[in-house]
Amino acid sequence: MKQIGLLFLCCIIFSAVSLGQEMEESESDSLYLNIIIPEQDTVIYPFSRYRVAANTNPNAVAYINGKKVKVYSSGAFITMIDHDADTTDIIFSVEMNGESLSDTMMLVRPAPEEPDLSKNVISDLMVEPRSDTWLEPGEALHVQFQGKPGEDAYFNINGFTDNIKMEEVSPRLVGGKKGVYRGTYYVKDGDIVKDAAITFKIKKGLLGYHKRESTFKVSFLPEPIVGEVIADDAYLNVGLGTDRLGGTKYGSIPEGVKLNISGMQQGMYKVRLSESLDAWIPSRFVELTGDDLEPVSSLTGNIRVSGSSSHDLIRVTLSEKLPFISTQEIDPNKIIVDIFGATSNTNWKIKYLTSEGIESVDWEQVENDRFRLIIKLNNTQNWGYSIDYGWGSILDIRIKRPPTLTSVIKPLTGRVIAVDAGHGGSNNGSLGAAGFQEKEVTLQISELLKAKLEEAGAEVVMTRTDDSYVYMSERKEITLDNNADLLVSIHTNSIGYGSNPLDITGTGSFYKHIAFKPLAEIMYNRMTSLGLDDYGLTGSFNFTLNAPIEFPNVLVETAFISNPEEEILLTDTDFQHKIAEQIVAGLEQFYLEHSFIESVSEMPEK
Repeated sequence: MKQIGLLFLCCIIFSAVSLGQEMEESESDSLYLNIIIPEQDTVIYPFSRYRVAANTNPNAVAYINGKKVKVYSSGAFITMIDHDADTTDIIFSVEMNGESLSDTMMLVRPAPEEPDLSKNVISDLMVEPRSDTWLEPGEALHVQFQGKPGEDAYFNINGFTDNIKMEEVSPRLVGGKKGVYRGTYYVKDGDIVKDAAITFKIKKGLLGYHKRESTFKVSFLPEPIVGEVIADDAYLNVGLGTDRLGGTKYGSIPEGVKLNISGMQQGMYKVRLSESLDAWIPSRFVELTGDDLEPVSSLTGNIRVSGSSSHDLIRVTLSEKLPFISTQEIDPNKIIVDIFGATSNTNWKIKYLTSEGIESVDWEQVENDRFRLIIKLNNTQNWGYSIDYGWGSILDIRIKRPPTLTSVIKPLTGRVIAVDAGHGGSNNGSLGAAGFQEKEVTLQISELLKAKLEEAGAEVVMTRTDDSYVYMSERKEITLDNNADLLVSIHTNSIGYGSNPLDITGTGSFYKHIAFKPLAEIMYNRMTSLGLDDYGLTGSFNFTLNAPIEFPNVLVETAFISNPEEEILLTDTDFQHKIAEQIVAGLEQFYLEHSFIESVSEMPEK
């Protein structure tokens, strides 16, 4: 009976294996066509070159707009097409064993938005400013609108001044638009305007005007207005510029800080930090406290420098919660904190023996309203710090001590490391031509990295463990709440729609703060050791998870999923293991170079 049962089981297994082989053979013999880019049947696209991508059976022959293209072992095929007409068809077709499939997508050039000036001599297009604007003496109010070409145009600042002449702009300077008029008013000392609308005007006959009133309001402020930060996620921007990563940021700013607001443009308040430096903050983060307050300022009191087993603490006494900006230097390792609106009345500083991680704390009055702290650390690496207001308006600067290693053979033993799998949920990230999504690949690599870090003795904190979307702020909080030493964020790279994916390859590491460059540099060298092309070590990167100063962090762009050959590597399990192994080796190197070592008894022989 046992022999009969075993024979029956073997027959079942053989049948299942045979069925699986037949299914694999059937799938390998079938023809299919999956279009990845464009992602919709019709795409509005204004530029002249467009990247297209699809996948099919690797044994098939593929054509795009009648031109044969290479099919990679993954089934991916790609090309660039010219989009010179108002509409461009993209015809995908594949053939295999006498069978064929095809599909057509379309690019449409957006039609220019032109006003109907037969009804409205002054349109609501091309209007600037686009939102409420506050200016101070010495600044210029630039006004623009589109109207009937070839006319005399003016604007009024309602209730303040009338008939400021405007000039018609050459169409070649404004994208071919006709009838665009521009004018400027320079704000002078003594000008006071509060919430005035602008009236656009075009001459009508000898005495009359066609008129249209703006929806935005204009104010001229002779003195700053005090505002208070009302959000715990507020930040200061360097300027009004922006791109897909947002505007360049100085850093976060705590709730309750008082700001001197000297203007407003594009929904951002202008913050007067000092005589020589302004910053910008989104208006949603600030509540104005009144028009009659003096600009906020404070004298500094004494400075105390102490420490505990995990961090050092520097305390500066102030009478107001003032804005600050911190930067770092390496070699030697320093933290520099500028406190704005502060004037020194610091007559002594006390440094306790417990402040073992601090070599020195010095200060200087950089300008009348900028007080600078120069903090020199006693170690080679900045492991993170925080700046906030404690009791009253005492400024607390907490600086993490380097970790202490218990083993040089396994330097990650007992260390807490945060691993961030990029994207997730509704945020797919970038797409490969074979159909793989960044969010899938980053989670696979992150899970392998977690397992290898745990083998190396580390405790791992994952910012996401499944296909769910986690806000960037939550990822930071997960890292902080679990007291992680550092964070590694895993991504795959991609090019834009206007670039050729065959031309751009390689691996790169990204950091924002110079203090964390050593970690990024190690990761970069480890990843290039895999034979991947050199895409570069990128600093000052304005990525949300590179912004924290509380812990070292690095963004690893493993390779370009938009490149079909690197997509094959990124989705290969063996290569994913190699990526994870190099990241672990890089972290071990970082800890060995920048941590305290409890004992050298385990030091390996050279």
